[in-house]
Amino acid sequence: MDLDKESIAKGSYRSLCSNEEIERIFNVSSASDFLLKVRADTAIDHMRIYRVFRHKMIKAGNNWNFSNYFDVKPFESYIKHLADDEYTQAQELTAGFVFCENPNGSIEKTDFGNIITVSESLRYFLYFMNIAFLDFDNMEVPIEVKGAAIKIAIRTMLQSEAVDFDMDPRGKVPEEIHDAAKYHTDRQLEFIIGHEFAHHFLGHLDNANLIEGKYLSAINSDDITHKFFSYAQKEELDADINAIERPMYTPDMKVDLINRALFFFVYLDIYESVKEQIMPSMGHIKSHPNPIDRFKHLHNHFKNEVEFDSENLDNLLKWSEKYKESLSEDVALNIESYESYGSMYLAQWRGKVLVDRVDY
Repeated sequence: MDLDKESIAKGSYRSLCSNEEIERIFNVSSASDFLLKVRADTAIDHMRIYRVFRHKMIKAGNNWNFSNYFDVKPFESYIKHLADDEYTQAQELTAGFVFCENPNGSIEKTDFGNIITVSESLRYFLYFMNIAFLDFDNMEVPIEVKGAAIKIAIRTMLQSEAVDFDMDPRGKVPEEIHDAAKYHTDRQLEFIIGHEFAHHFLGHLDNANLIEGKYLSAINSDDITHKFFSYAQKEELDADINAIERPMYTPDMKVDLINRALFFFVYLDIYESVKEQIMPSMGHIKSHPNPIDRFKHLHNHFKNEVEFDSENLDNLLKWSEKYKESLSEDVALNIESYESYGSMYLAQWRGKVLVDRVDY
């Protein structure tokens, strides 16, 4: 790239990134540089994502740092419970959130080392699903809000829901419910992160099983592909178990993470049932086992070690089936409401109607 073209290319990043970050993007020399470039390219190429970052940047003023936008706490929370030698290994790996459509984590092979990535969209998917499914003690979530929350969650992973939740949160969620949903979301993310680290520690990263893919197919051009590790179905099930057994958790922490994982599998099953109806896989081999098979495998593995709330889990599965039936009917009658790009709101919790480009 000649100097003039490079200068113009760098200019597109100046509205979000520091000069130091831009130099790293254009002179990638490490896995962390590569991750920075993936994130920055997505932000520049996707207007809604770009606007989220610009909003954050303006709000932060002189304290703005593009890289610091991405939360590291769920990664740190998982890693800190590993044994000393594994903690050191995990610290040396590059890992972080990216904008992508994969509801599971992934490990990308690069020329600078492997990178563990988890979808930033997944955070919002889990948050809204938790609003719909969790019991918030004496606080009731209206059925209309639950239905809207599930649809927002699904649309988020389908990439049809605008990812501008920081500017337009979709409604006024009571603080107690918001805090509880966020806590459970972070714990579920820890399990998903642990699952990817488990693939690393269990030696599942075989170069013979690399596949090409994209982070966001809607914006990545055909010539932009990434190399991700794929795994045998048994390896995926083993990683589920290892994600919970490898850290040095207290018994209560282990039980809590198992339950968070079980809820995640149910949420994933609901999402996949809708996605399959809208975009049939047409016989393509799935990257992961069926979510309910993962649910059963995890439950069976730990059932003699921990005491499960069987009634609660049975109700979870029953409600899941009811929602899947309802969503199937809704997709059949209103498929455009899943495919059209925009924003949905939490029914009577919506609050003040925010106007795009006026209120945010």
